[in-house]
Amino acid sequence: MSQSVIFENVTKKYKMHYSNTDRIKDILLPNGYGEDFYALQNINFTAEKGDVIGVIGVNGAGKSTLSNLIAGIVPPTSGKIEVKGQSSLIAIAAGLNNQLTGRENIELKCLMLGFNKKEIRALMPEIIEFADIGKFIDQPVKKYSSGMKSRLGFAISVNIDPDVLVIDEALSVGDQTFTDKCLDKMNEFKEKGKTIFFISHSIGQVKKFCHKALWLEAGEVRAFGTIEEIVPQYEKFLKEFKKMSKEEQKNFKQLVLEKRSKLQEQESQTAEENTPKTKGVPDDKVAQLRQDRKERRKKNAYARIAKRTILVLALLVVVLGGAGFAVKSGGLFDGKTDNTKTAEPSQAHVQHQKKNKAANVKDDHIRYIKVPSAYIHAKPNMDSEPVGMAYFGQAYKVQKSQHDKSEGLDWLKVTDKKSREGWVSSKTVAYPKELKDDKVAKKLDKLIGFSPSLKEAIPMIGKQKGEKKPFDYTNYSFKDGHVNGFTINLRESSISDVKKVLGKPQLKQKDKFIYHGEKYEFILTTFKDGTINQLTVKKRPSL
Repeated sequence: MSQSVIFENVTKKYKMHYSNTDRIKDILLPNGYGEDFYALQNINFTAEKGDVIGVIGVNGAGKSTLSNLIAGIVPPTSGKIEVKGQSSLIAIAAGLNNQLTGRENIELKCLMLGFNKKEIRALMPEIIEFADIGKFIDQPVKKYSSGMKSRLGFAISVNIDPDVLVIDEALSVGDQTFTDKCLDKMNEFKEKGKTIFFISHSIGQVKKFCHKALWLEAGEVRAFGTIEEIVPQYEKFLKEFKKMSKEEQKNFKQLVLEKRSKLQEQESQTAEENTPKTKGVPDDKVAQLRQDRKERRKKNAYARIAKRTILVLALLVVVLGGAGFAVKSGGLFDGKTDNTKTAEPSQAHVQHQKKNKAANVKDDHIRYIKVPSAYIHAKPNMDSEPVGMAYFGQAYKVQKSQHDKSEGLDWLKVTDKKSREGWVSSKTVAYPKELKDDKVAKKLDKLIGFSPSLKEAIPMIGKQKGEKKPFDYTNYSFKDGHVNGFTINLRESSISDVKKVLGKPQLKQKDKFIYHGEKYEFILTTFKDGTINQLTVKKRPSL
């Protein structure tokens, strides 16, 4: 059997922006701006000609990103993708223009795929007959139901006879009659030896139609093999997943992806820069390879700077031109005194203030994320668009709260230290009671017997780099050239001993325990057996 689709170490990275300002910074700054979000990470698999592969995984696993990569809709960030022949993606409304009619969409999509007018006229009746949407074929697609969009998209894609067919949840809408019709058509493709990727949440359909399964979890390939091998493992996982609470499920689906992918991306880059590619290569050759890599990076950096400089100059021309026009037309401040009185606060503003007062939320209230990670939403509901990610222990200032009756949840509008805004569920945050720093330090010293003592080490926080006192087993962290914390490696005592003298930690997550002081955070990490591994002391974040 010949190979039809090959993925080699494929990673797809996106930038997460909190505002339009962040997007502009991403364009202008040489190294970009914004948090990296790895939708897929180090994907490796090979599909043979005639393979019918069911792509499975919970929401957010990276299935749709994978389908877009196979279809060539988006390029990979790194890695190599090889697709032999023409590929076609079938998804609800994929590639359809809402303003055009169904007939016009057929013509447009076929033209984009390289068909000429004569070939399109020959295909048109067959596509329209398969879609079976009646008079709606001459109505704008924006008036279609999701089932009708799926019918039209499926009809176009299967009748252009692609070599690789990617079906992304296209059979999840519509009636059973149409689903059966689609499955019959897909079976024809199987008999012709075409490669099919079938993305679906319906395990029954995957079992019935596919003979291989690709299981994605958190943007990575968890397993790839025959249906008999992979699906029972996935079904077992689903049973355990369904036992989780709603909040735990959302955290799993929404939060694990970036954290794991980002970590492993960094590890893979480190590995790439170290031994694997240079094993057995002479030292002078290794040095030359490293020098070449540095030169390539330097050239790429210069190219990015040049592009962004051109964009900045273009924006300046537009802004200055607009300002000149505004001055001429008297639209800008002309030096005249504004004698208008300050407007009275609006009724809406008064109501807003009353609502905040009723919610008993003060501007100086700080909340800390108590779950492994959580989405920051654009609006106070679970279905709103996520605008960022928050991780365990991060601090946010609360502006106001709002109750969602439909979900029975309280939402908090928060800002971080960069003044980025969003909404988080109150169930994902905690408001720890402050402890006395000196009491915490004294009790920890007495219990574990640090060397240095915390009484000696804590005063090093705030000192300039080079001025701090060096201690054995102590590593300092810096911010703006000053010490903002330190970590002491330990191999003594257990977290249960600490709890006896300090009480329960204000924040706890697996092997991490946080005690909040007035000025400092005391963070203990442990081994699996509960023995303390490290103590980190750092300044509490100021918002």
